[in-house]
Amino acid sequence: MKKNIQLNLLAVIISVWMMSTAIADDYSTSLSDAFSKGKVSGTLKSYYFSQTFDGAGKNDSYIWTYGGNLKYVTGSLYGLKLGTNLQASFVGYKDDKDNKTAGSLDADGAVLSEAYLQYKIDKTEFKGGRQFVSLPLLAGSGSRLIKESFETYFISNENIPDTIITAGWARKYQTRTDKSNYGDNSFVKFENNGDGDPGEFYDIGDDGMYLVYLKNSSIKGLTVQAQYADVVDNVAGFYADAKYTFNMALKPFVAAQYYYTDYDVSTSRDNDLYGFQTGINVHGLDLFAGYTSTGGSAGDARVFRGVGQGAYYHYTGTTKTAGSGSFEAGTDAYQIGAAYKYHGLSSKIRYTDFDNPNANSDLEEYTLNMEYTFGEALKGMLKGFAVSVDYSILDYENNANDATDLRTRLIYSF
Repeated sequence: MKKNIQLNLLAVIISVWMMSTAIADDYSTSLSDAFSKGKVSGTLKSYYFSQTFDGAGKNDSYIWTYGGNLKYVTGSLYGLKLGTNLQASFVGYKDDKDNKTAGSLDADGAVLSEAYLQYKIDKTEFKGGRQFVSLPLLAGSGSRLIKESFETYFISNENIPDTIITAGWARKYQTRTDKSNYGDNSFVKFENNGDGDPGEFYDIGDDGMYLVYLKNSSIKGLTVQAQYADVVDNVAGFYADAKYTFNMALKPFVAAQYYYTDYDVSTSRDNDLYGFQTGINVHGLDLFAGYTSTGGSAGDARVFRGVGQGAYYHYTGTTKTAGSGSFEAGTDAYQIGAAYKYHGLSSKIRYTDFDNPNANSDLEEYTLNMEYTFGEALKGMLKGFAVSVDYSILDYENNANDATDLRTRLIYSF
């Protein structure tokens, strides 16, 4: 009798486990089942960017590109998934005599940006291969037609409540085009003679970049994150921030951040950056202000912000320049802005001032971002479409460097 009860209890437990796993739409029991339960998604994109420049001998720039991406992720086979993502870009029109878009939008062709294996057991996950990454010191930009990617190998764990810990190694960095080249990531072995294709995967130094990341939100209203990254034999960086949102009607918040840079080359002086941000919400209108200050003086090495054109987590970031000037040695920057969301409309306006110690290098940057995502308009005919407009004005201390930047995007997601 007792034995029968134990067997029946075991059968119930197994049945409950099988039912709970079967609830997941992508749960599979065979390889063929995993592929048949795979999900396809993607986008169709059309981008038009234009730039105007002051100063003698400079030509304005105009470019229209189109393309998109196609993503496929298999169902879960005992915690195992495979994922791929193909991106394509084509140039429809270009008037860019000075090649201002060579490193960002001017690309014809396709690239397999994601090809990864993902395995999850309990609260531990491994993900390795080509993949999109968004961490403070390792992040790919998606502001152009080709989104940046990395070849990385991560293991993450969430056993500690409200905490995620990630450790890994980033081996390669895929840029927007094969003519992309960034001085603050000079250790990446960029292509020197690109021919206008989407960016390939380029080595990050000789031995890649090791990293550890932690995020915790166990205290109500407080979120803390930190990351350490080491580009072997080149530079090591540390980043940390904390944001506390008060439990009040206007949802006021305060935040602080810190970067530290340790250069391996003795000729480059170590440096740091600290920043503060605050804001409130008034009847749906977000008002915010930020400040950053970088150590050192004119001529010293800049602060290491991370790898990838999405690695701009500072409080004085912008659209056109990304606020890259904030990382220059001895630079103080501040930003004020407002953001508002109403149904499918999102808008943001910012004014950012960069006080650079080098002569004629100060910059005032005005940024406007607007995006509208269509929902059930016209009985769903436009569902999945999004249109956005970004406009920037760059007012330099040296007027010959003044410029404007207009970006328009039409995206259909499926």
